[in-house]
Amino acid sequence: MMNSSHNFRFIERDYWYHKALCNSDSLLPSQIDELLDEDDHHYCDYTFKFYDDGSVTIIDNDTNTRIKPRELTGAVYDFYIRKRIHLIKSNLQEKLLQYA
Repeated sequence: MMNSSHNFRFIERDYWYHKALCNSDSLLPSQIDELLDEDDHHYCDYTFKFYDDGSVTIIDNDTNTRIKPRELTGAVYDFYIRKRIHLIKSNLQEKLLQYA
């Protein structure tokens, strides 16, 4: 049996941009861009490959290196946990429907 996967890309700058856009009535998109760009912060750009067996592969798209889940912090860690929970719930729901 082939182990299928679900791929997701997480771009941290886009995450913060969307969060600021949704949570502010007074900032314009161009102002958010300015705020995000003025900080000399490096934003993560990762690809997550979640497998049906529960394993995960995380690739740093800037360096093409593998990242371990325990190395994740902040927004990217939050993304990882939320996706993992979502996929576990979906998998359980599929199994319940299959065997009901």
